[in-house]
Amino acid sequence: MKTTDQTTPITPYLMPAIVILGSFLFSSKGILVKMMYAEGLDPSAVLALRMSVALPFYLTSAILMRRSLRKISAKDWLAISGLALIGYFLCSLVNFIGLQFISVGLERVVLFCYPSLVLLGSAVFQKRRPSLTLISACGLSWVGLYLVIQHEIQITDHTTQILLGSALVLLSAIIYASYILIAKQLIMRVGSQRYTSVVMCFSCLVVLLYFGITDGNIPSLLASKKAMTYGVIIGIFGTVVPTYILSFGLSKISADSYAVLSSAGPVATIALSLAIVGQIPSGMQCAGITLSVAGCLLASRRQ
Repeated sequence: MKTTDQTTPITPYLMPAIVILGSFLFSSKGILVKMMYAEGLDPSAVLALRMSVALPFYLTSAILMRRSLRKISAKDWLAISGLALIGYFLCSLVNFIGLQFISVGLERVVLFCYPSLVLLGSAVFQKRRPSLTLISACGLSWVGLYLVIQHEIQITDHTTQILLGSALVLLSAIIYASYILIAKQLIMRVGSQRYTSVVMCFSCLVVLLYFGITDGNIPSLLASKKAMTYGVIIGIFGTVVPTYILSFGLSKISADSYAVLSSAGPVATIALSLAIVGQIPSGMQCAGITLSVAGCLLASRRQ
């Protein structure tokens, strides 16, 4: 039985490009989040503004597909709601809180551990022993992460904050890796567009409910025109567009390939953040980033 990838010649080349584009858009939100923090917003307010912008798009898509949504089983509805809570609410919240304590560059390096985590998780689920290549790849990523964290500690002398922020972002990476492994089969059953529309509607509503309970200060979301502009950009180009792109990509390729390809996003984001900030990376920082990238590339080799 032939798959879509085999029957369409352009697909093997198109899918990687799609996943890389979606990953870059998704990864670049960290820069805008930092800018929104500078305008006085906290993590829950940033999430609320982001999801307020995104919700109408997902809701419109879900309404247009309302007839086909009836075909989703009760079991899948339950799974979708659970993944919405874990994959896009909890993961984003933990990540955004971590960003309060560390730079965007360090956050991206921490997230380089995510492809290796997906591959390790895939090996566990498939009950196969991780290869020496994969173990070596994980080792390179962790050594690279250690070097970048050490660099951050040396230039800021805020050891506790950096370790806390790094731990939170790493937790976010673990949550997202778990989400990818679980969501793959559900997306195949439900369809990428239906899945994305529904899971993100749930996620948006959970975020807004969380903001209402923990803060509820709606005027604070509208206090800064700059923050609102950043919120619109992050809501559309850092949320709506990449979620549809990445779900479509995940429906066409394996979770392992998806994890490796999506690591290109953090690389581009690190370069973009350095360009915006105007900071020249040190030798230790370059070495750490290089090792993390090397680990990610090594992990891409078939086991």
